[in-house]
Amino acid sequence: MTLLALLLLPCVFTAGTRASLRTTEAPTTEDPHADSRKVVTTTGRECVFPFRQGGRIHHHCISVLSSRPWCSLTHNFDRDRKWGFCVPERRRTDDPCRVNPCENGGTCKPIPNSRSFQCVCPESFGGRRCQNQRCYETLHLRHYDPGESWGRIHLRNVEQCACVAGEAACERVRYTVCRKNPCRNEGACRLITSTGKEVCHCRGGYGGPRCNLEPEAECYNSRGAGYRGVVDTTESGARCLAWNSDLLFDELHVGTVADPALRGLGEHAFCRNPDGDRKPWCYTLNDSAISWEYCAVPSCLMPQSSARRFNPLDVPPARKPKPPRPRRGPACGTKHKKRLSVARARILGGSSALPGTHPWMAAIYIGASDFCGGSLISSCWVVSAAHCFFSNPLKSQIRVVLGQHLFNVTDSNSRTFGVEDYVFPRQFSVFNPTLHDIVLIKLKKQDGRCARRTQFIRPICLPDQSAPFPDHYCCAISGWGHRHEKAERYSSLQEGGVRLVNHDDCRKPQVYGNHVTADMVCAGLRGCVDACQGDSGGPLACARGDVSFLYGIVSWGDGCGRTNKPGVYTKVANYIDWINAKIRRKPKAS
Repeated sequence: MTLLALLLLPCVFTAGTRASLRTTEAPTTEDPHADSRKVVTTTGRECVFPFRQGGRIHHHCISVLSSRPWCSLTHNFDRDRKWGFCVPERRRTDDPCRVNPCENGGTCKPIPNSRSFQCVCPESFGGRRCQNQRCYETLHLRHYDPGESWGRIHLRNVEQCACVAGEAACERVRYTVCRKNPCRNEGACRLITSTGKEVCHCRGGYGGPRCNLEPEAECYNSRGAGYRGVVDTTESGARCLAWNSDLLFDELHVGTVADPALRGLGEHAFCRNPDGDRKPWCYTLNDSAISWEYCAVPSCLMPQSSARRFNPLDVPPARKPKPPRPRRGPACGTKHKKRLSVARARILGGSSALPGTHPWMAAIYIGASDFCGGSLISSCWVVSAAHCFFSNPLKSQIRVVLGQHLFNVTDSNSRTFGVEDYVFPRQFSVFNPTLHDIVLIKLKKQDGRCARRTQFIRPICLPDQSAPFPDHYCCAISGWGHRHEKAERYSSLQEGGVRLVNHDDCRKPQVYGNHVTADMVCAGLRGCVDACQGDSGGPLACARGDVSFLYGIVSWGDGCGRTNKPGVYTKVANYIDWINAKIRRKPKAS
């Protein structure tokens, strides 16, 4: 199938890997628009690197669901869908970073599967080889690239500036009063007559092009929704992406939210909390994929022993009445909402999930090399596929990781558990492992309890036996498995949309015939996404409103994403009584 035909498909191709690779690159903090090299398409148009596809960032031509390498013609293929086939390059085996081509302290990184490199530049330099010095405007608290121009009010003079060889070249210009004042926090506005651009003069304590930044803010109050400081790094040290970055698409950013200025978003990369999370955060690049992290900003209520210099007079004494307790949401099936839509279910080639979007996902490591997914359904219980355990591995050889995002990489958001026991249904047989393909895994308690609910770890709801989801309903699958059938490594957590397939259609002779039983459900026919090797045991999650239910468990299928061969999932609703009898409790949806 050609790439053009694949662009018209209604869903994505996702999934993972079963190789024994156990290493993952550290989070990337590179400038997202550092050019790598010039590559042209067969039509003579120039490829644009890096480009976003499926939520991942690519610095070279790719072969996702296409036998011929292709590239994007803009920085954001997910949004613009402009592409071309790449002109084949001559392969070179020498290391492009053997002699560092990056200038001004830039770090050279070879680009995998290509003969080129990428320069990771210091913030004050840019360009392919970090050869261009950028200009820092202290009034706007940002860098400008060579040739870029801006207006400002400096020493009561209205000036037009341009970045020339790392220095701001400014001259006084004519101006008039603005008709409407876009300057925040009582800033004064002037209109440059030659360009029609509005410039602001900020009161003390404020900065930025629109006086909406507070450069002296050292901490945040409450959850940080009103934080307007200039911290631009995360707790791990990664650099934030700008809120107007070309690499963002359906995430929360300047172009997708109402009144972005009121939420503190703009042409900057400073930490904000536009969605009411527990503290300021920002988008980052992690393992070459769009991700997000909480920021290295302290709370104003931190004790004096903290690293921040805390003045008790900054905050009133703790005699305020206690705020009303917030109404508790559903006990299961809810997740982070750092994205605004389900448009990603139509992206070619799979989608990288954001941390926290599938908080019930469990990574199950069995022995030295085997791996499966699973779903947390209560504090101490995980559901997976029975065929992952058909060899009856020792419980001491199994570990379960909750809150994991990158394959086999744990961080402050993840928790690792041993296994106390695992239980098969009475009907399961290793001689026919596709039947009754479900297993319950009991986690070992730590300090008297199992999983503690966080924003990255929480259970998925069990489905209602009397309310099945209808045919063609779009549900979600997720996992670390192969991204295509012949892949050789596991991926970061992937997600995709699949439509439920009519049971009779799935039992047709040209599909799976009588191999599909009443205890199974099919999803993903007609080019939608599919699960793959390494995704076994993971969830088929169907949502009603904002609550997700474990409708199926990734079980089996013919290849990965093959025509007329949907994925087959264990129908969880048929095992609810057995599950409840074993765990003796079920999280409620409300």
